[in-house]
Amino acid sequence: MKLSNNTIKRFFKGALCFSEEKGYITPYRYSKAQLDFMADESYDYGWRFRAKFTGGIRMELRTDAQNISFDYKASDIHERSNTVDLYVNNVLVSVYHINDRLKGHIEFNDLPKEEKKITIFLPCESKLEIKNFTIDGSYKSIKDKGERVLVIGDSITQGAGPQISSSAYLNALTRKTNYMFLDQGIGGYRCEPRDLMKVDGFEPDKIIVFLGTNYYEAECLESCNYDYEKATNEFYKKLNELYPNKPILSITPLWRSRDMNMKRFLWCINTIKKACEPYKNIVVADGFTLIPNVDDCFSDGVHPNAYGSELLANNLLKFMKDKKF
Repeated sequence: MKLSNNTIKRFFKGALCFSEEKGYITPYRYSKAQLDFMADESYDYGWRFRAKFTGGIRMELRTDAQNISFDYKASDIHERSNTVDLYVNNVLVSVYHINDRLKGHIEFNDLPKEEKKITIFLPCESKLEIKNFTIDGSYKSIKDKGERVLVIGDSITQGAGPQISSSAYLNALTRKTNYMFLDQGIGGYRCEPRDLMKVDGFEPDKIIVFLGTNYYEAECLESCNYDYEKATNEFYKKLNELYPNKPILSITPLWRSRDMNMKRFLWCINTIKKACEPYKNIVVADGFTLIPNVDDCFSDGVHPNAYGSELLANNLLKFMKDKKF
């Protein structure tokens, strides 16, 4: 049985709006107003491009089907986190690697006969369009539950680094909690106060900010005329104006082995901590304590690999529980 796009919209989690073209449906983790804002020619092209990646978006349903399939188209591919991962009752059972296959057909066959929860995590480093979603059994959507958490971040939040999409730290947190995370991470992103706006269709109960590792080098700041300290202070000020008294968790940058200038890096971390000090609703997590500071936990010296991302999710979850966040 082939389902209509209107039907499968009910299966998507972490998506705020959709586009449809030639039968394909594309989910987006930014609102239409946010995407319209990014469409301005003055906006950074790389950020606009990556904002349409499907990091943090998944499909969830309950079904007794044994076979599920769909056609797909993917945008320009990066080297990591470009898998479509299938979970049955929260257990990973299949991984489809897109690699350089920008158009194709995915089948998940021989699933258990009984009714079960199916979760399909979409790629973190490409935009995925879906068509002809077909299922051979009954189905029903799963209602949202738990607190809603807006997460603003860079490529690590977007999901770059792990070998499979579902191991990105935010996807791992989704699997381990009942929180409803909205992944608004963009590769290369930084604190940009002018970008902040209320998110249509998503009123968060809590907010996580995980920024600061980009544009920290002095020569980079000079070349792009970016004031790290001013932007960081204005970012947290505006965020609190938009969402007064909302609990906010600020995560300082993780350790890195690539392009590391420790003195400069510590200055940036302290800048973030100082920017958060005036606000009683903000709790700060030290990124250096959330993941082992060794290359074995990273894919490239900056982005955690699958192992590092799972550790990051576990340690972050423990921190959140300890702080009652």
